[in-house]
Amino acid sequence: MFIDLANTDQSWQDVYKIIVSFVNPRPIALVSSISPDGVRNLAPFSFYNMVSANPPIMMVCPSRTRDHGKKDTQVNIEATGEFVVATVTRSIADAMNDSSAPYAPEVDEFEKCALTPTPASIVKPSLVAESPVNCECKLDRIIEFGDEPGAGAVIFGRLVAIHAKDEFIADDGALDPEKLQTIGRLGRNSYATTADRFDLPRPQLRI
Repeated sequence: MFIDLANTDQSWQDVYKIIVSFVNPRPIALVSSISPDGVRNLAPFSFYNMVSANPPIMMVCPSRTRDHGKKDTQVNIEATGEFVVATVTRSIADAMNDSSAPYAPEVDEFEKCALTPTPASIVKPSLVAESPVNCECKLDRIIEFGDEPGAGAVIFGRLVAIHAKDEFIADDGALDPEKLQTIGRLGRNSYATTADRFDLPRPQLRI
């Protein structure tokens, strides 16, 4: 297969399906935000990652809807400057998937997805009680790549607080992957678990 993206008859949707079938597994963020009117919003993002350690910065990447509109998550974050990133594990995969439905802005996805909102320590959006790890974030900046359907934006959030349940902490102070059981997004409707893992030691320079 060879696709010259400047000279192809394939739609952006077709190209997108190909790309996400090999850019994987992608970690999933369950992002909690709140509207200026106080309506809670919850949405999953597999275009998500950590991008800076010092300062600690996470990114989530919403895309424009078919009618060129911004997703509720981005609208809320632009208005309030705050959001929460909850880690998605196998135990809440179904609820995460439910939250991807195109609910209207006035709908509380916590209620629709049977997840429990818990007050955060610093920001206004709620933590997800069922998630083992929640990160409170303050908006750093947003970069947009257009306003056509499918055009993405990168929302950078500075971590201001981390909530990790003690039972998931390993002896070295990090999270135990065996207990955490995060999942990743593949192409199509497929997901992957972290059950099959292997270690590689850091290489040393050969002199």
